[in-house]
Parts: sequence; structure tokens; C-alpha cells
Amino acid sequence: MLDALVTNAREDPFRRMRRDVLACLMKALASVNPESVIDESFQLDGSKLRVQGSSFSVGKSGIHLLAVGKAAVPMAKQVLQRMPIVSGIVATSDSRIAISGKGVRTIIASHPLPNGESLRAGAAALEMAAQLQAGDLLLVLISGGASALLESSPVPLKDLRACYAALLRSGLAIRPLNEVRKSLSMVKGGRLGELAAARGATIISLILSDIIGDPIEDIGSGPTAPSSSRGAGAEEIVRKAKLWEELPISIRRRLKEASNAPNEWRDRSGRVHAFIVAGNERACQAAREEAERRGYASRIWTTSMQGEARRVGPPLVSKALRWSPRQPSIAMIAGGETTVKVRGEGEGGRNQELALSTVEIMEGQPAILLSCGTDGADGNSEAAGAIVDGETMTKARALGLNPKEFLENNNSSAFFEALNDRVVTGPTGTNVADLLVFLMRRSGPRGPDRISRSARTPGTSGTRRSHPRGRPARKSGGHR
Repeated sequence: MLDALVTNAREDPFRRMRRDVLACLMKALASVNPESVIDESFQLDGSKLRVQGSSFSVGKSGIHLLAVGKAAVPMAKQVLQRMPIVSGIVATSDSRIAISGKGVRTIIASHPLPNGESLRAGAAALEMAAQLQAGDLLLVLISGGASALLESSPVPLKDLRACYAALLRSGLAIRPLNEVRKSLSMVKGGRLGELAAARGATIISLILSDIIGDPIEDIGSGPTAPSSSRGAGAEEIVRKAKLWEELPISIRRRLKEASNAPNEWRDRSGRVHAFIVAGNERACQAAREEAERRGYASRIWTTSMQGEARRVGPPLVSKALRWSPRQPSIAMIAGGETTVKVRGEGEGGRNQELALSTVEIMEGQPAILLSCGTDGADGNSEAAGAIVDGETMTKARALGLNPKEFLENNNSSAFFEALNDRVVTGPTGTNVADLLVFLMRRSGPRGPDRISRSARTPGTSGTRRSHPRGRPARKSGGHR
């Protein structure tokens, strides 16, 4: 599938840049491979578990395991190969591979909206924590997606799903969104860790971060965070986002209760520990190194990219086009996580929407932009992201596709599918937010000495065609 993205370019310079940009993506994903990351993160030396300079005793009862998130299965597999696990729960959305035996069971839950299996995973995790004893060690592996995959809530599942869906459509950033989730949950906001610590157990969390700045309390909504807010500000967040009236009564009641509850929990026992094992910065660095290896003067522009996707893309590309190092070939890498405010009924996600917002500014430029979710998913589409280059607008015009119309209908995936420029990887098994790679070759032996007349010719956006192939819109879960 990715090879087709290379041959889809009309001119050789763009094919070369497509090959390079995809190589940067693959190198970035390999750098945050969960099995490798977990393998590097700890050492088991007899009865001592060593993690990032800290040492923990492994009691006679062994280690209990909880792995939850999009990378739960590969993370858990690596641990199972190297540690004596007594019991374990793996909560994942990937139904392709399950772990069984050795006292470990896999629960296939749902993302981005929780389902009944998410509640079963939450109940199982709470039960395991409640049965721990003094001296036990609970090893928790957390990756992005855990918020939906591990849940326990006093509100009905139907209402919980309606709330999650409204939050995802709203364009809220992940941290305020997770603040609302914490107010509704019995596992989030450190509650699971608090229960295990009260039993006298030691809790060690190894976390693959998918959030800007690696805030432990917000990755997976922090079920075992050593300290965390607990949703006291959730009602205000929802009201400011103008979501209050559309939420079910049970949700509003719970939010009011949370506003009067203690605002924060902090572990006083010294038994709750958390470590970030990898995140977006590592993926960006790997992409930069690969670009350098391929002859591009490279820099990481930011690993804190955020804001509404359609507003982030154009200024970021404009900055890249103006960057003028001495070398003719340049690479700009960015990471983070943007948002989408759903206005239409189309199909897509934040990466495809960011790419779509840059189509006109990229026209005729000897450049390429890739925006991609490292987990292989982008909103409510099957794609992980999309590619835009100097030919994209010309090809769209030839098909009568108006990028502005697709953008207004949040229908970015249909636009890029019509051009065969969606990046479809399938689940990658990892999740460290999003990666943006911009490459440009102004001149030189491998660079585009010229861009064809058709690629340079400015013009109108073409005739109106809003839904190529007549694909129905899928709205469930929003565009995150």
C-alpha cells in the first residue's frame, strides 16, 4: 500500500521525495516499537527490578500485570518473556492477537468509545487490585487509547458513550477532555493505583506517551498516576465547550458531584511509581536522523504541535517554505497532537484534515508533506494520515475536487482517497501521538530542477464535487 504512494506521483522528483518521507515515517515507528522500548526500560536481576535508576524488590508472590492501550499486546509480550508473571490482564482494541496462558487473559475492548468489554476490563483491574497483598508488585503497561479501553463508571454505558462521542466531536484538547473522563470514572485519575497501594502493593507503571509533554496523569487518563486531578473542573470545561445541554442527565449529575469532590489525589505511601519509556520526541528524532541520512538539512520544529488541525497546517508549511539553510534539500519534522472541531458529516481525522488545509499553499512547490498518526488510525477513517505535494492541487483540479469544500465538511479522507494519497498502515502496535514530515528539494543532483508547467499553474479550485465515490459518512467517535 505504501509503495503505491510512491508510484502515484507523476514526476520523478516527487517520487523520490515520497520514498524519502515514507522512510522517515517507518524509521520513526521503528524507534518507538513497544517491544524494543519495553526491553530497554527495565532489568530483572534476581529479586530486584531496576527501572531508570530505581530498584524495586520482587516479592515471593511474583509480579501481577496490567497492560492497557493500543500497544498493550506487544508491551505485555516482552514482559512475559522476561518476568515471572503470576496473573495478568491485557486490555486492547486489536482483535488480531490475544495473549493467553500464564494466568494472563486478554480483553478485546473498544476505542475511541468504550463498550461493555471496556467495563469488563475495568472491573477485572479493580478486582485484581483489591486482591493484592503487602509486598506484591503490580506492573502496569500504559499506552494511548487506554482511556476508552479501561473503564468503570456509575453512569450507564449508553450515556457514557454519548458523552465520549460529544467530547470527541467538540475539538477539545486531550487534557481537558481527559479531565471530564476522570470525573466519570472509578479507575481514572489515580484511583486504580490508590486502591492497589492501600492493599500494601508496589505499583510500577511503564508508559508509552501519546500526549504532548508526557503528563503521566493524562496518559490513558492516569489510572495509576502517583498524583492526579479528579475532574473537579469538568463541569466548567463542558459548559465552556457548550456541551452541557446535549449531555445525558446522568452525566450532568456526575459532573456536579465531581465539582464538589476533592480536586486532586497524591500518593503519600511512596508505593506508586511511574516512568515514561518513550514518546513523540523519540519518534521525531528518529525521523530527523533518517532525513539527514538521505541528504536533507533537518531540524525538529516542535514536539508540541497543537491547536485546530486546519489552522495549524498552513502556517507550519509557510514557515518550512521560508526556511533557508545553505543546503538545497531540507526536512522539517514536527510532532504533537492537533484537534478537529466537527462541523460537517464527512470522514477523516486530524492528520488528514491538517494535510488538506495545506493543499493550496503547497501547489507548485518542490516539496512534500506527510501527516500521520503513529498508531495507524486517524479519526473515523481507516487511514493513518495523508500525503500532500506540489502536484496535489493539480490532480484535484483535474478531478473537479475543491479542497475547501471537503475541509468544510470534515471530509478529508474522501478527498485523499480520490487521489490515492491516504496513508493506510493498519494498526502499528504503538502510539506516540502524531508525526509531521516536510521535505523540500530546491535543486541539486537529486532535487527537482524544474516543476512541470501543470504543477505550477495557478487557478481556481475547480468544480464542486463533495463526495467522490458516494461513500457514506461515518460519524461515530468524532475525528480524534
